[in-house]
Amino acid sequence: MTERLYLMDPYIKEFDANVIRCIPYKNKYAVILDKTAFYPEGGGQPSDTGYINEQNVIHVLEENKQILHIVNGEISTNKVNCRIDWNRRYDFMQQHTGQHILSLCFLQLFNGRTDSFHLSDNSVSIEIDIMDFNGDDLVLVEDMANDIIYSNLPITSKIVSEEELKQLPLRKLPSVKDNIRIVSIGHIDYDPCGGTHVMSTGEVGIIKVIRWEKLKSSYRFHFLCGKRALYDYRNKNFLQQSLCAKLSVRNHELEKAVERIIGENKDLNKELLKKNIELLKYEASEIYINCKPINGFKIIKGIYTDKKFDDIKILANEISSYKKTAVLLGVANENAQVVFSRSDDIDTDMNSLLRTFLPIIDGKGGGSPKTALGGGKAENLHFLIEEAYNSLLKSLL
Repeated sequence: MTERLYLMDPYIKEFDANVIRCIPYKNKYAVILDKTAFYPEGGGQPSDTGYINEQNVIHVLEENKQILHIVNGEISTNKVNCRIDWNRRYDFMQQHTGQHILSLCFLQLFNGRTDSFHLSDNSVSIEIDIMDFNGDDLVLVEDMANDIIYSNLPITSKIVSEEELKQLPLRKLPSVKDNIRIVSIGHIDYDPCGGTHVMSTGEVGIIKVIRWEKLKSSYRFHFLCGKRALYDYRNKNFLQQSLCAKLSVRNHELEKAVERIIGENKDLNKELLKKNIELLKYEASEIYINCKPINGFKIIKGIYTDKKFDDIKILANEISSYKKTAVLLGVANENAQVVFSRSDDIDTDMNSLLRTFLPIIDGKGGGSPKTALGGGKAENLHFLIEEAYNSLLKSLL
């Protein structure tokens, strides 16, 4: 069985080992060593990466109690030099220890137990079984978590006996029965865990929750520790300074400046919408005037590629306000959208008319006898409009 160096000393960055076996594994090779400092994926923590000699270790996993180091090429030497990707490992150590601290705070402050933990190269989150949470609660959690960091408490780990286990105030029960490893944070937290951790809480640096979301019966919290928190703060500070420069305001004035711009934008959009409706009403009048009546009725048809569907709905509504008038309009972009409408003095059921011809564009839709809307594929929209026009024309003659 491989000796697990990472359990005894998570700060080992380089070591020498003997190769027990190197076997083909899913189009790659799996290397089994007599000892390893590479952490195999498990417990919510990703595996380490690094090098065995010059072979890139792309993944480490445990199968049938054997630790497999996955590499691209075969390793033929018996003795190898192994190097951990230390920056990645230390980042995971900071995040994982931060999770222990955060879980402890949720438990002590809100009796919220940790349901799950997820850690990857880009994100870290926990799910806590609490029903309610707000911004004031977040302040309490973050303050307590960072006070624990500032206390620089020692973090230790050891395999405990059954008797020792009974004496410890565990935060959660172990998921295994043998070789139970307890990670302790000072005298305030005892948690069964097989992951890698920093030596003291001070090494976590900082814990910052960046967002949270309500689930069915719990909350998911996304947070950052150590350098991840530093990089996040740096990027957000750069962004804030850039926005302040663009808006010619100071940091404390930024929120009000953005609110002012949003308000002005809403007012401009309202005015733009008002002007657009006026133009569409004018356009509707011109379309109606220029359409020649047939047997006393006017049927307006058309397909637009330069208008929004909301625009042609307004057009259809305005045009159909004239007596003895029907409208068949469509918008052709990536998909097709259509509106059929008529004046009150025409008896044709526009909903029935639309539904009759929607299969031409593999479409769906419906509405009232006066106005119906639908959508589908754009390629046969012209054919749909023509067929509906001919059918409507026959019914009015």
